[in-house]
Amino acid sequence: MPTIERPLTLIAKYLNKPIKVVLKNDLVYGGMMVECDSYMNLVIEKAAEYQGNGKKVQYSKVLIRGNNIIYIQLTPVLED
Repeated sequence: MPTIERPLTLIAKYLNKPIKVVLKNDLVYGGMMVECDSYMNLVIEKAAEYQGNGKKVQYSKVLIRGNNIIYIQLTPVLED
């Protein structure tokens, strides 16, 4: 039976790894997650903002407020 993890515990494993975040306003951000707090506020470095079919703009660092997030796509981490 697979182990069940709390969402914040799982997200914390992806610090310093690439993620994609979809927001309520239909914007999508992709980049390296460097911080996450208990409210699921995220700091993403080397962030690309996407809207519609393509990249809109590139940022060096972005803070995303947790209550604006619809979902976070975590890149699979291979187990050793």
